[in-house]
Amino acid sequence: MSTPEHVVVVGAGLAGSKVVQELLRLGFQGRITLIGAEDHAPYDRPPLSKQVLAGAKEPDEVVLARLETLEQAGVDLRLGRRATHVGAGAVTLDDGSVVEGDAVVVATGVGPRVPDWLEVGGPLHVLRTREDSLRLREAISGASSLLVLGGGFIGAEVAATAVTAGLQVTLVEARDTLLAGALPTEVGDVVADLHRSHGVDVRTGVAVESVVARDGRAVATLADGTELVADVAVVGFGTTLDSGPLTDLPDAEPGVRADARGRVDGVPGVYAVGDVAAWFDEGLGRHVRREHWSSASEQAARVAHELVGAELPPCLAASLPYFWSDQYDVKIQVVGRPALATSGAWAEHEAGEHVVYELTDGDRLVAAITVGSPRLVGPLRKRLAESS
Repeated sequence: MSTPEHVVVVGAGLAGSKVVQELLRLGFQGRITLIGAEDHAPYDRPPLSKQVLAGAKEPDEVVLARLETLEQAGVDLRLGRRATHVGAGAVTLDDGSVVEGDAVVVATGVGPRVPDWLEVGGPLHVLRTREDSLRLREAISGASSLLVLGGGFIGAEVAATAVTAGLQVTLVEARDTLLAGALPTEVGDVVADLHRSHGVDVRTGVAVESVVARDGRAVATLADGTELVADVAVVGFGTTLDSGPLTDLPDAEPGVRADARGRVDGVPGVYAVGDVAAWFDEGLGRHVRREHWSSASEQAARVAHELVGAELPPCLAASLPYFWSDQYDVKIQVVGRPALATSGAWAEHEAGEHVVYELTDGDRLVAAITVGSPRLVGPLRKRLAESS
């Protein structure tokens, strides 16, 4: 493919802004248009459930790209605008304007999954945007108790932030352990025990049937008939793809499907990156969508190199899937492809500590999880590279 003259990036989160920044860094001489539904500079989302929520940082401190810097570089910013239609060579916006480009990068991300029976507002919150984080921060600043409904990464991080701030926190997860689906049960149980040791009331294996506001407080009814009441509730029932306008794109589960270079299947000149994208994973032999910071960043860098015809640096060419979560003073890190594993077990490291969970396929190490031992990730990456 020849180098495009105009790249249109739809979505101004981490993945979208990273594509723009990498294009500029690589010396791209064409036009760049960045479209974002929110009307402010691109920002980092992981701090929203931690430092921003705790008041340790303000949103302006987690900005990924300053607007003045992008403007000075000649980027055409279309912020506060949503795409209503995305197809090969053109993007239609909600004001009726059409932006044409010979390469389109879809980076629309995901939104919070909100059941039909749940009405967000008052004491009932979700957490995805900076505004969500600031509203929740204000709510818990005057509260003494918090319900966290959903024990995924966002729910677990919010629970850690809130209980550290002195709130009485109850964390409810329908599956048998925390972080189920992302981590093996044995590791999820360790994370649940970590929260309990900090005073969180962790309840697993019980679904939430309803959440309502009553007399200014949050009331959740569980499947076992238990009724939980708190000053504030935050709902983390997973995410939904923000791919509504992508009417010309194959957006069936698990996401907007693209090859291992980010090129959307069947639509020339269109790429997909970040949470909305399901890239073909050659190690797994199927399309995979990963909602992780490192995946979004790496995919964006790969697509930028693809667009300008630049060779990938070794750190990108040989990268392994990786993600992390900070809870309390513990960093949980996952490297490799857990889906390839046929078995897993805790491995003893350093003075008898069981802080690494190794996942294997026969004798081959395919993934590893560290709990509170970030220094071990480097050696584990080397072992994984050698066993691949």
